[in-house]
Amino acid sequence: MRNCFLLLIVACSCWFSCGTPAGNEETVSPAYRTGVIQDTTSLQISQDIEGDTVSFSYAGFRYLKHNKNYYRFFAGELELTTGRVVCTDPLYREFGLPQDWLVAPGRYPVYLYFGLDGGEAGSVIYAELLFRDEEPAFWRLSTIPNFMLSEKAEKRLNGLYPVETGLSCFADFETFKRYEEGIRQFEKVHPEGNYYDSVLAPYFAANRNIPAAAGGEDWINFKPIKAPGNIIMFSSGGSDGLYGRFAGYDCNGNLVKLLTSFSMEDE
Repeated sequence: MRNCFLLLIVACSCWFSCGTPAGNEETVSPAYRTGVIQDTTSLQISQDIEGDTVSFSYAGFRYLKHNKNYYRFFAGELELTTGRVVCTDPLYREFGLPQDWLVAPGRYPVYLYFGLDGGEAGSVIYAELLFRDEEPAFWRLSTIPNFMLSEKAEKRLNGLYPVETGLSCFADFETFKRYEEGIRQFEKVHPEGNYYDSVLAPYFAANRNIPAAAGGEDWINFKPIKAPGNIIMFSSGGSDGLYGRFAGYDCNGNLVKLLTSFSMEDE
């Protein structure tokens, strides 16, 4: 499975703490650490999701800002009016739900990382919503509140989201709901129409080959009609699949970034 999603095994809950010596594990219980263990030697995270353990490596996106394999591109500031963040396929909207954490309302930068080499060249490999300009000390899968997920399979895959249209996005939950209303109104007026072709495609076309490292029409900073904020959409590495959302924290439990990865390194 793509995006550093390595395995699902049954395991007990455990925790990790800041400053733990490499290779050692220490149990603590702040909410953002609950059910998570970080191995700083292997750069592996194991996280309890519905009684199963999801394991992934954060080696590929550690120190991402300074990784010379990618071109870091500022796609704009995301306006968060409620501080509840959505990260999902903007056209396959079943998982257009907020994360189980909040940030202060405000405007936050979004960066896209375009591959520069090999099969990744020209594709968006990572996208991040940045809350603090520093490297995270800890990582976990960023999950949706369980009560918002109805199916057992959805709960067991919490932290991952499906991409069916080659796109992902960051948005405030309030803005995303207004955006969905706009799509429904479009479909009523144009029952045979295509929202992407009629509304979004011209914006993507205007950003063709911006930046120069991009391989095509890869991103837009879109303001839905009657929405309080914007949605930053971006291509999912050129393909569909099941991708992860990762929340990075500093040693004090402050959220540093939300990152989504389309990397093929661990396929």
